[in-house]
Amino acid sequence: MDYTLIGERIRKSRKEIKMTQEEFAEAIGVSVGYINQVETGRKCFNLKRFNEIVSIFDKPLSYFIEGTDTPEQSTIKEITDLLYNVDEEKLNMIKKVIVAMVEN
Repeated sequence: MDYTLIGERIRKSRKEIKMTQEEFAEAIGVSVGYINQVETGRKCFNLKRFNEIVSIFDKPLSYFIEGTDTPEQSTIKEITDLLYNVDEEKLNMIKKVIVAMVEN
């Protein structure tokens, strides 16, 4: 997991709802220093704390981890990640299958 990217997404989400670091820290019961460390990727957090952090925002967990806003985007990213290790012949076969499925 890239904690720097996750932290950037948390900071962006916090600013979108016009919440200060102080307000955010108070909302989840931590220090402002902790929030700063999370937002800069210097602090790792457990799943419970991560859930508390992202529950403040109206975004799916996948947005913070993968940068995707919807389950569909998450699935597309998973498929894309799988395709990076496929040779060209298999990739062309996969493309033909996808085209056939989409056209029907």
